[in-house]
Amino acid sequence: MQVKGLTVLVAATALVVVAAAAVSLRGIGGGGEAGNGGTVLPAVADHVGNVAALKISGVGGTATLLRKGTAEKPQWVVAEKGDYPADAVKIRQVLIGFAELKLVEPKTSKPDLYTRLDVEEPGKDRGKDLTHSRLVEIDDGKGAKLGELIVGKRRPDSLGTGADGLYIRRLGEAQAWLAQGNVDLPADLKDWLDKKIVSIPASQVQSVTLTHADGTVLTLKRDKEGDKFTVADAPADAKFKSDSVISEPAGALDALELSDVKPAAEIPVPAEGVSRAEWKTFDGLTITAETFEKDGSSWVHLKAAGSEKAADEAKTLDEKLAPWTFAVYQYKTNAMKTKLADITEAPKGS
Repeated sequence: MQVKGLTVLVAATALVVVAAAAVSLRGIGGGGEAGNGGTVLPAVADHVGNVAALKISGVGGTATLLRKGTAEKPQWVVAEKGDYPADAVKIRQVLIGFAELKLVEPKTSKPDLYTRLDVEEPGKDRGKDLTHSRLVEIDDGKGAKLGELIVGKRRPDSLGTGADGLYIRRLGEAQAWLAQGNVDLPADLKDWLDKKIVSIPASQVQSVTLTHADGTVLTLKRDKEGDKFTVADAPADAKFKSDSVISEPAGALDALELSDVKPAAEIPVPAEGVSRAEWKTFDGLTITAETFEKDGSSWVHLKAAGSEKAADEAKTLDEKLAPWTFAVYQYKTNAMKTKLADITEAPKGS
């Protein structure tokens, strides 16, 4: 009897969860017959591994993501950023999200109500602003269209059932739908970029030399791994701050990420106002950085070289770094421009 009662209870609980999911996915736009759970973009679902182009356009501009490289080593790039590498993981998550979208409930088919769901034509002038809808186009490697979809407002799951919703309208159709699924489209073009530039921990650095725009030089060095950094040619009466402060410039390349990127030809290193930094690792790798300010951002151009031991690593890094100029977070470039005064205690009474 206890087993039978438990079975009934489980079945009843399952019905409650299903009902809750249905409730959470109801939105504005009126009734209509519920969707049959059909796939929104069946061609994408069937050929998600063959997608070679993903284009998103709307009020935030256009992002064109292209799969290049070889079948063995494909690489996604952002066309509007000079074909800089894109975040492949993010793109895959978005494509899987579109492949798994299911129709749940038909909404309005009246164009004058599209604005309530953000499913009108992208870029359409609403009077005070532009629509927030976005047009998504998905192509295969032969240029064939796998899917076109207008994406509108999200309908977050409010009951914890996992049934998130998204208002959509297939291009060329009047009917708008509530679809079930999770698709997180970045709002900014820069959010599609692979933000990892380079990562060299301070533990691998033997020396760092910082040459400032005013001509002053600060060199930090040590003889072997694990030693503390010392300041070359330091004044005899200098009183230094903590070891962590002294070593901070050595770690400036650790987990270095971009906030933006442009081809080096578009934003070359200027003739003046440039600070330079050079890191040398214990295994013979040398990274140089030229930093400068432009249009309110901190920019850095990086190059790599190496001894015979590090020649292959240096070549690979230089091919990745040298063609670009990166906007990076200011705390990183501040570390690259550290001066002697930044790591010494001010004299008492000053």
